[in-house]
Amino acid sequence: MKPFSYQQKLISLPIHNLKCNIHPDSHRYSPKGVLWTIFVFLLLPFSLPAQQQWTEPINITNLGGYSMHPDMAIDHNGVIHVVWSYNITQTHWLIMYNYSEDDGQTWTEPLDLLQNTDLWMLQPHIACDSKNKLYVTYTHDGHSWTPEGRLIKMLTYDGHQWSEPIVVSEGMPGSHYNNVLIDNNDRVYVFWDHGPSGDDYFRYLENNIWSDPFCPYPGNDEIYALMEVAVDKNNSLHWIGASAGTAYFGERLQYFYYDYLFNAWDPPQNPVNDTLQVGLDIALNIDDIPESAYRKKSTISVGFTTDSTLHLQKEGDFWGAPELVAGTNGLQQYQQIAIDQNDDVHVVEQNETASGYGLVHYKKKGNSWMGQFIDSCYIVNFPKLLFSNSQLYCVYSKTWVIEKEFYGDLYFTKYDIVTNTTEVTNPSPVLKIYPNPSHGNVYIEFENNKHQHIDLSVFDISGKQIATLINEIKPPGVYRQLWKVTGKNRKENAPYLYLVRLQSGWNTVTRTVEIIR
Repeated sequence: MKPFSYQQKLISLPIHNLKCNIHPDSHRYSPKGVLWTIFVFLLLPFSLPAQQQWTEPINITNLGGYSMHPDMAIDHNGVIHVVWSYNITQTHWLIMYNYSEDDGQTWTEPLDLLQNTDLWMLQPHIACDSKNKLYVTYTHDGHSWTPEGRLIKMLTYDGHQWSEPIVVSEGMPGSHYNNVLIDNNDRVYVFWDHGPSGDDYFRYLENNIWSDPFCPYPGNDEIYALMEVAVDKNNSLHWIGASAGTAYFGERLQYFYYDYLFNAWDPPQNPVNDTLQVGLDIALNIDDIPESAYRKKSTISVGFTTDSTLHLQKEGDFWGAPELVAGTNGLQQYQQIAIDQNDDVHVVEQNETASGYGLVHYKKKGNSWMGQFIDSCYIVNFPKLLFSNSQLYCVYSKTWVIEKEFYGDLYFTKYDIVTNTTEVTNPSPVLKIYPNPSHGNVYIEFENNKHQHIDLSVFDISGKQIATLINEIKPPGVYRQLWKVTGKNRKENAPYLYLVRLQSGWNTVTRTVEIIR
């Protein structure tokens, strides 16, 4: 629901170009990285699926300016609907909409929903009810780029015409960071942040009657941000978000639950003590158990940081330990998660490359993660991932530079899910360690199947990096590397486990090695 890092503003667009400037008040959080403590579990391999690929990305906007912040909904006839923000000037933004009736092959011309001539309109979201009626919410700045004038408004579409905007956050100027969702009974929820108080509020529309505004967690020392949501079969809401002190510093992951039957909010739950960066999402598996993907920036040695994408699953009343989806020395953010009909977990994220940014898809099949590169550009960001009708759908923004001006369009791609539990995938990267257990030095053997960057590193189980053995581009071949285990790298009087991690291109495999005396 709410972006929550100042870094997101800097990465999304260079701030000195007014044509694509992001509003300086549109991101309120500013967290810092903390020590990486997640390498407790075995980090498992991933490789490309043999038969499944994303379709060739399609440009669905072609407006020639800058499009960003897309949201997507798929109605019960399979029509794909997309809304987004379109930049005219630093203080003039439009809310645009288009749709596809042929599963994303062709798209209508973009429609300006508000015919706005000079105001700041941003953060659009879209949802669809069981009758295929559309609901679009957005932040409206009636005073031209001043926080005091901001309100949350909503449009509806009945299949024939768009309604006039109505004010949802009536009497609450300074509202922003909205979201809209619809449960299985067609109750429409609209959530927003009331900037002056720092609290989140919501109202719901049921039988054409609006409820009063309600704050789930009023009067707390913590500031709670309800950001992404999933609705279960009982119409209860599962939110993933963040909490921070009154200075918006040191955000931690939070889980929020609304019990529909009892019309009550449970106390916030802190699944893990990681400090967050840009990117988190939530989805429900086939048993309605919430799972989350999120991003943290971790310090793994003095003066060196790395991004990590992590996955969590709720286990009973508590949450299991996080597992690593991917970790690189580059920037990873805008994590999105979806779970398919086979109960396989999918994560899509922005990932830094040598020449810009790429969009990467990770799939969890059994106990393995598999990675696939989708697209790349100067900047690739704001992905929205949905699962529907045995397919994954993804819409995202691509940015490029022409004569020092930034331009961006939205692109669409999809991925067929095969209902087959015996699906064949490429073999995992080979990583052998011997002797294991060892009383002294260790040999590490691996096969590199193409000319690519290789990173071979050793960590202790607390996540501290012990050694970097290889960090360079290598030609294809079989390699054997010696790790000279010294006294400072192990316990003197007890066996001790280390993690050996091999990153070859987008593939990662990690094995344990035991050092004994």
